[in-house]
Amino acid sequence: MRTKTTPRRLHAIPSGGATLLMTIARERPNLSRAELRVANFIIEHPETVITMTMVDLKKAANVSDPTIVRFSRRFGCSGYPELKVRLAQSLVPEAPFAYQLIKPTDTIPDAVTKTLANSLNSLQRFIQDIDPVPIEAAVDQLLIAREVHLFSLGISETVAFDAEHKLLRLGIHCNLVRGQQRQLLLAPMLRPEEVAMFFSHSGETRTLVQVARTAKANRVSTIAVTAPQSHLAHTCDTVISVPRYEHSEVYTPLTARLNHFVVTNMLVSAIGLKQGRRMPDNLAALDSWLTEKLVE
Repeated sequence: MRTKTTPRRLHAIPSGGATLLMTIARERPNLSRAELRVANFIIEHPETVITMTMVDLKKAANVSDPTIVRFSRRFGCSGYPELKVRLAQSLVPEAPFAYQLIKPTDTIPDAVTKTLANSLNSLQRFIQDIDPVPIEAAVDQLLIAREVHLFSLGISETVAFDAEHKLLRLGIHCNLVRGQQRQLLLAPMLRPEEVAMFFSHSGETRTLVQVARTAKANRVSTIAVTAPQSHLAHTCDTVISVPRYEHSEVYTPLTARLNHFVVTNMLVSAIGLKQGRRMPDNLAALDSWLTEKLVE
C-alpha cells in the first residue's frame, strides 16, 4: 500500500517534449490520494475526459471541485478548461517520422543512406518519448530477483535473446523461455522471488498477456518492454514503453525493433551503475575459450 508522505508544495510541472498524459503518468507517485484518482481516470479515459464537465469528472473520480482545480494547476494549467485543451492536444497523433521507403528503383547507396536515416529518425523520436523512471524500477527488480524469466514470441525473440546474453554477462540469473507451450506451462510455477520480463512490439500477443496475468496472480514481479496502452502494458507492473512509430501489422519496417534493442542497452548501463562498475556501459569480453580468435 502506498504510504502517505508530507504533501509537496504544488507547482507547475513542465512537460518538455512529453505530452500531458506522459507527464501525468510520471508524476503519479507524488500525487495525493484524491489527485491520484483524477490522474488514473484521465490516463484510462483520456478521450472521455476532454468532453466531460468538471461536475462529470468530479463524480467519476470521486473527488471535489478544489481537487480538480489543484490538479490542473499542478500541471501548469490555469484551470480545468485549459487542462482539457492540453489533454486534447496530447491525443492528436504526431506525424510519423519521415520514413524513407526504399524503392525498387533505388541504388545500393540510396538503400544504405535511407536505412541509416530511418534508424536515426526512430532513435530521435525515442529520445523524446523514453521515460527513465521505469528503467530504474526494472533494474531494481532484476538485481534482487532469484531468477529472471524472459518471454517473447515471433520476431521480438531476437530482442529477448540479446537481453538474455547481456544480462547473463552482468551476473543476472536469467533464461529465455521459448515457445508458447513452454511459456504457458512455466507461468503457473513462477514464484514471488522471481521476475517475468516480456518483450513485445505490439503488446497484443494473447499468449504473452495470458502468461503475464498468471505470473501476477502468483505475485511475481512483471516487467514489459512494449507498446504503451497495449494489453500487455496494462497487465504488467513495470512498463518500459516503446511507441510504435510505424504501421507494422502487414509489413515490418527494419527500424521496428531498433528501439527495443536500445532499451536492453539502457538496462545494461543502469545495472552497471547500480553495481558500481568502473565502465557501466561496457561488458567484459568473453573468455578466449568461448570465442577463439585466429592469431597470426
